[in-house]
Amino acid sequence: MNLKNSLKSLIRGWLPKESNMPKGKLKMAESKGSKPRWWKPYWIITAVMTLILCLALPFFTGVTMERAVIGLVATFLCMGFAYYIRVRPSFKVNRALFILLGITPLGFVLWVICIYVLNRTALIGESGTWPIAVLCFVVCFGLGALIGDWIGKKRHYILPMTP
Repeated sequence: MNLKNSLKSLIRGWLPKESNMPKGKLKMAESKGSKPRWWKPYWIITAVMTLILCLALPFFTGVTMERAVIGLVATFLCMGFAYYIRVRPSFKVNRALFILLGITPLGFVLWVICIYVLNRTALIGESGTWPIAVLCFVVCFGLGALIGDWIGKKRHYILPMTP
């Protein structure tokens, strides 16, 4: 019984019990409260430490300077995106994130299961039938996007732990 209650509370943490939004157009809720005092220093320290570590990487490992700079640029792009979705949340970006979060894990897992089942039932043989694999890809990733959007709609497109 304890396992059932813990699973229920885990799922309830992601989905609200009932919708408190009007049935019309969805609006993103305003963030409650101000950001913590450590918020700005956190981003500054993260950027400086990333810069130092990526520039020191070629001296301590066999990584070339070009690869370290490419990694630094990719890391700063990801940090900028993370800063944007945390500090300046918007309805469209949050909806896109929920759709992507539905596509990536759910769609991919569904696609792998579908291909595995099709291989076991001999619909895709040794030579492979790529139209069936592509059709499964489109259907599974589309289904993952719909599930992600549905979960986002239930959460009013508010990301967990949004300040």
